[in-house]
Amino acid sequence: MAHPFTIDRVLFATDLSPASEAALLCATSLARRFNAELYLLHVVAAPVGGTDGGEQEAAMVMRQLRQELLGTHDIYATTAILSGEPATRILQKAADVHADVIVMGTSVRCPQPGGLTDTVLRSASCPVLAVPPIHQEGTELRQ
Repeated sequence: MAHPFTIDRVLFATDLSPASEAALLCATSLARRFNAELYLLHVVAAPVGGTDGGEQEAAMVMRQLRQELLGTHDIYATTAILSGEPATRILQKAADVHADVIVMGTSVRCPQPGGLTDTVLRSASCPVLAVPPIHQEGTELRQ
């Protein structure tokens, strides 16, 4: 008898753009459906010239996302903001948390050859759900 399909840990990798909204909806749905842990990850480029590389703004947006998930979906999420090369850091985080699935947004050309999503798809040791964006007004992650 085959084991049932389960997901215990979902890693949602986001660039915090409106294109990530559909992927966030998929990640939260998976977390609710499987009663899984949800990890929210944003990777910023390594700081240049002593600036924070957008980490402060990203931290604020990630806190807001986490609070919204807890308040409206009864989902507890762990957030992380890392710096470095995005594909490498996403794959490292997935391994660190033993993610069962990585959920991330992609462009309408799902995915672009050689793009971030494509790189993660080809290199991940777990399934990757690449979600194209939805195009509706008011569905932005950033306020």
